[in-house]
Amino acid sequence: MSRGAVGVALATVGAVIFGVGATLVGFVIEDIDPFRLASLRIAVAGLVLLPWAIAHRTAILRAPVLVGLVGVLQIVLNGALYIAIDRIGVGPAVGLEFLAPVLVVTWDRVAGHAHPRPLTWAAVASAVVGVALLVQIGDLDGLDIVGLLAGLVAAIGLAVYLRLGEHVGGIVGGFPLAAGAITIGGAVGFVVARPWTMSIPSDPVVIWSVIVLGTIGLAIPLSMEIAALSRVPARIIGVIIAIEPVAAAVTAWVFLDQTLGSSQIVGLVLIVIAVGAVSLTASSGRGEPTVIATAL
Repeated sequence: MSRGAVGVALATVGAVIFGVGATLVGFVIEDIDPFRLASLRIAVAGLVLLPWAIAHRTAILRAPVLVGLVGVLQIVLNGALYIAIDRIGVGPAVGLEFLAPVLVVTWDRVAGHAHPRPLTWAAVASAVVGVALLVQIGDLDGLDIVGLLAGLVAAIGLAVYLRLGEHVGGIVGGFPLAAGAITIGGAVGFVVARPWTMSIPSDPVVIWSVIVLGTIGLAIPLSMEIAALSRVPARIIGVIIAIEPVAAAVTAWVFLDQTLGSSQIVGLVLIVIAVGAVSLTASSGRGEPTVIATAL
């Protein structure tokens, strides 16, 4: 299997796990402040990956500040996303966050790092339209400025994370970056969350949900996603992870009996087409023409 194919597989599986776990966020966010939830989640993930980070400390120390920044970005973008979910709902919030692929491809084109192929632009457009249809972003009853801004911050944070992850992964390696970033981010998240000041939730399911969100829901898929960024360009990964809302919608459809409307099904198909197109391109090993070799 080629390096590109491995990256595509890692990003796809990680995105599916993220999407399936999204249903837990909607439940826990009722009991825990959105930003604190994001911090607690990565704190749990950091504890899980601490032994791995220690094992890869030599690679991590090649760029410790950048590795840590990748981890802290997870707190920022997820905190902003959870605030948006809390104020404007899952659909509009996720739709805003997935403007990130457009930002990444546009940045690559404007900054001169690469000339994305027409297929990449078409895939980005298809993914964005698909996400908008799937999450019903046009159903906003009223404009919440704070929620809207939080969603845009999440999109910008995701775009920066993708580009930075691609760059730093090339320095320290994909899996060492994942372990180091999540561990450092987890340490920061623990301080930000201040769990010692929290009252114990009356429902033990909330506690277990946070643990699951931090381990299966973050440590595993985020490791896959970051590792993929060292194998496949960020603009491609940005389109592939648009499969997250698809996985979330299908999970709700199957397990929660939340049916999809016709426009949502069209959106799902558009996202699958976009992911399939960029996956085939990345797996074939045909890179896009690069103008400047240096990244972010």
